[in-house]
Order: sequence, then structure tokens, then C-alpha cells
Amino acid sequence: MTGFLGKLWNILGITLSASSIVSLIQMGFDIPLALSPEAILNFYRELIQPIFQLLYKPLTWLFNDLTVPNWLMDAQTLSLVISGIYIRAKSVQRVDGEQIHYQSMLSKIVSIGLLGFTLFGLLFLPFVLISMIMLPVYYVNQLRWNKHLKWYQFQNVLKSVYSASGNAGALFNTSAIYAYLSLFIVVLFYLWNSIIP
Repeated sequence: MTGFLGKLWNILGITLSASSIVSLIQMGFDIPLALSPEAILNFYRELIQPIFQLLYKPLTWLFNDLTVPNWLMDAQTLSLVISGIYIRAKSVQRVDGEQIHYQSMLSKIVSIGLLGFTLFGLLFLPFVLISMIMLPVYYVNQLRWNKHLKWYQFQNVLKSVYSASGNAGALFNTSAIYAYLSLFIVVLFYLWNSIIP
């Protein structure tokens, strides 16, 4: 692999290899370390989870019994940690003694956030695409099954879709709605920029 993906793959490989070697040494020679990988992950969990809890607030308002699984929180945590490692590695690069990437602290924070969300989002892109394909099918089915619903009553039809799919399908349907809204905003932004001379 070349380019950005190649660099990312190298960073992931180094991170995983280092943690595997440390774990092997710990098990083989019974060497206690001041910080174990689990302790580091717990530290970052406590640091990052409040951010994602805030992002999940709209979902918890819609669905009172929604619980975010631990593996999802861990994936988000690892995504931001790996992004931080990548930003740190890029910050070291210098040309003629001058840092060429991420010169300010604000640019580092913004990049870590955006890269972290992007890395995490890429993992779930296939699920989002499948849910985007299936949501219109569910929408049409609800219109066929419930004759009192009209196609323009979006809120009522979506409530019917959610109640029919249950808790298991709620996350997929929500991700599809977010994806359609994102597409709409991107198209709107593109049209707006094409209109402005």
C-alpha cells in the first residue's frame, strides 16, 4: 500500500506489534510493568467517553432504553488514540529544521478529532450503506401495511419503521437517516458554491 493508507497501516502495525511483544514479555518472564495496555486503554476510555456520551444525547432522548455497547466505545477510543499517534508522528517531520505539519496546538486537536471520527466512520461504512439501501424499502413497506399513513408524513412513517424494527434495527435506521441528512447537506453546499460566482 502507498500513500495515506500505507502510512496508516504502518502505524497500526507498529502499535499492535509493540503491544503484542510487551504482552508476550509480561507473560513469559512475569515482569510487572508500571502501565499495562489495559490501564492505558482505561485511561483513554475515561478521557474520551464523556465526549461520545454528549454525542449520543440526541439518540438517548429518542430512545430511552438505548444502551451503547462497550465494544463501540472501545472502537471510538482506539480510533482517537491511533489518530493521536498519527498526528504525533507527522508533527515530528521537519524540513530545514522547521516543523511542516500541525504547527499549532489547535490544528493538532482538530486533526485528531476529525481523523478519529473518520477512522471510526470508515469501519462502519458498509453497515451505513446497507442501512441507506434498506431504509426506503422499510419506508415503502410501512406505507403499504398502514393505509392511514401518507408518504409526506415523514415523522409518523419513521416512528412506524422504528417500532417495527425494534431496538436491533434502531441503530441502523438512525445511521441511515444521519447519512441521508449528510448527503443532503453536502449536495446543498455543492449547489450553493456552484451558484456563487
